[in-house]
Amino acid sequence: MTEPRHFLAYCDKLFTPSESFIPRGYRSFSALTPVYIGHDLKGPVPDGAKVIELGPEHGLVGETGFKQAGWVTPKLRARLEALKPVAIHASFGKSGAYALPLSRALNLPLAVTYYGGDATKTANTKRSLIRVYNRRRRQLWREARLILPCSDFIRRELLRHGAPDEKMVVHHNTADPDMFRPGPKSNLLVFAGRWTEKKGIDTLIAALARIPQALQGWTVRLIGDGALKPALVQDLASAGIRAELPGWVPADQMRHHWAEAAIACVPSRRARSGDAEGLPLVCIEAMLSGCALAATRHAGIPECVLNGETGYLVEEGDDAELAARLAELLRDPEATAAMGAAGRELALSKFNLKTQSAKLEAHLLAMSQAPL
Repeated sequence: MTEPRHFLAYCDKLFTPSESFIPRGYRSFSALTPVYIGHDLKGPVPDGAKVIELGPEHGLVGETGFKQAGWVTPKLRARLEALKPVAIHASFGKSGAYALPLSRALNLPLAVTYYGGDATKTANTKRSLIRVYNRRRRQLWREARLILPCSDFIRRELLRHGAPDEKMVVHHNTADPDMFRPGPKSNLLVFAGRWTEKKGIDTLIAALARIPQALQGWTVRLIGDGALKPALVQDLASAGIRAELPGWVPADQMRHHWAEAAIACVPSRRARSGDAEGLPLVCIEAMLSGCALAATRHAGIPECVLNGETGYLVEEGDDAELAARLAELLRDPEATAAMGAAGRELALSKFNLKTQSAKLEAHLLAMSQAPL
């Protein structure tokens, strides 16, 4: 059997706990194996993963020389060439910009995946000579072999700012159907995310305050932490809404919450900074777990939540409409369960980690085999 060939998986902040979807995305690879490269280890290294921390390879030029000027030292070049990699895959636009000099130095095709704010934040879309990504953005789009937006919404955002459509292939976010499964359901409504403007938790709390009677017999569980939490907890108390507030939950523990929940709320909206979702993983995790969705027509959410079939969609920031739709889900558990079952079937067919991971490998293989 032929040994898998290496490719360089560039993410500048490696193994950040909230970005566990990056190494999971390579799970079904058989012909290729990643060597993770970056500058900061933010979490534990997955079992068996090959990792190169780039800092010690830069010598006198240092990390600044590499990032700002694109200097690739002979030491770094030799270390990476010894692996005989066939391609580079960068996660997030900024990492793509940092990986561009490596692509040139090693004569390797480069693919970059965009996930959300890297394509939507004003800080990332404006002109700037100071920020490396902004300065190299056009070069990145011109020289990258493949651009992989995680939703069609992100594709359209990139297109609006000048990315070449012919290089873009939508590669949807995914979750593991072996990990996220329906369990014994209870009258449980769950929100999971940062308590920030983009996640729309304030819209959800305002909606809940409109329907206290409909919530009787239901448990509300609002997972996560963030800057908005202290004030919004006061809003909950003022409205007389009792909610479980477990704080931050590790990604590998979320399956237990979704397995029990009947309803998942994803009230995201575009922040004033321009920051928007790509395709929230919580949607897919909840759908695989058999939850009906109450969500917004935001970013890539309508690409996975079918209004009236797998849940309901409302306009961003519309707490009155969200309250009305939540009330429908709360008072008709059988219809809600049917939506959850339909959502699982859709997620299994379109957002399945196993099939999507195999597609990603096929993209990288095709890219590596095409002439430069």
